[in-house]
Amino acid sequence: MAKKATLSVALVASAFGLVLSFPSCSKKAAEAGWQAEIEVVDGVKTVRNPETPRYGRFAFDLVEDLVIGDEKDEAYFFPGHALLNVDGQGRFFVCDWGNRRVQVYDENGLYVRALGRQGQGPGEYVMPGGVLLDAAGNAHITSGRSFVVFGPDGVFRKNILIKTFLSTKILGPGGTIVGATQPNIQEEGGPKNRLVQLSPEGETLRTLAEFPAFGASPGQMLLHWYSGNLPFSLRSEDSLYYGFSLDYKIYVVDGEGRPLLAFSKAEKEQGITGEEADLTRTDGIWAWYGQGDPKTAPLGMPDHRPFFTSFLSDDLGRLYVVRFKPITEKDVTKSDIDVFSRDGYYLYRMTWPFVPQVIKNGFLYEVRQDEEAGLARIIRHRITNWGEFKAD
Repeated sequence: MAKKATLSVALVASAFGLVLSFPSCSKKAAEAGWQAEIEVVDGVKTVRNPETPRYGRFAFDLVEDLVIGDEKDEAYFFPGHALLNVDGQGRFFVCDWGNRRVQVYDENGLYVRALGRQGQGPGEYVMPGGVLLDAAGNAHITSGRSFVVFGPDGVFRKNILIKTFLSTKILGPGGTIVGATQPNIQEEGGPKNRLVQLSPEGETLRTLAEFPAFGASPGQMLLHWYSGNLPFSLRSEDSLYYGFSLDYKIYVVDGEGRPLLAFSKAEKEQGITGEEADLTRTDGIWAWYGQGDPKTAPLGMPDHRPFFTSFLSDDLGRLYVVRFKPITEKDVTKSDIDVFSRDGYYLYRMTWPFVPQVIKNGFLYEVRQDEEAGLARIIRHRITNWGEFKAD
């Protein structure tokens, strides 16, 4: 039997259910008197949103209508973590880290095929890191500094060597590759966070954005809870969102990196407490490189907390900004979300008990860890109030 849930202030209750806590949607919209400031800056439309959203708070009413995951069937067993993508037909592409494989399931959750296999030859990968889908339905499996590409029919097409090291990457507008580079501690003027665009063949085309990198000290780079990052997400097949987490301003560029739109939200900066710095030292450093001891090197803290951590966009071009949580709330499962229209207007504030991996065609897709069973489950939720969720 389908289970109903509210993606608002609900908490995970079991491997298959969520607990309803509050009404799904506030009907008392904050639209009355709401106004954003709009001006053209250097030829680019710029939207300055107030601190409150146009329509107030919203919560998805969810019906869980499909679960993929079974420890008794090898084709459906995902030990450990999994990453998910969904194509326009509703097919599931599951990057199964525990089995080091990529599986395809149809819109009903039935196994279709495996894409490639472990190895170092054509159509093989050492460790799949995710699946990216292009407009033609080709699946790009990330494997280190390369893509292993399969057609919609599951037949291997080609390998693409990515010439620049990217810590995170997506398929960008027009079949390009967009990703963030790793800050260089030896760079003149200090290390930078950079967003770059590569050709479909993996050659560097241009730098889209550049921001300072925090966490640097002489000869060493610490990447930690407060370092700041450069989230990005597709807006459409020919445009892209990006932003620097220490400045609540979001940019939109086209497939050739030309600015189309910029928008921001009024919000006060919040300082970083001594307790947060201490916890970062003991439990918040997730990577480091260079010389010296990360236990004693300066943290290189910014002067305020980041505003957000990641971006997610849906098939209507809405942007979901996952707000930053201080390290003192590291174990808090729920996340606050700011929702913007494709034109940069602040529409809603939401609270999610988990961050989904895909929102598409009125469905929300979750990868849920079932610790008791020792596996991940892929869950599709139907959003019953999707039609009430405004896009502009």
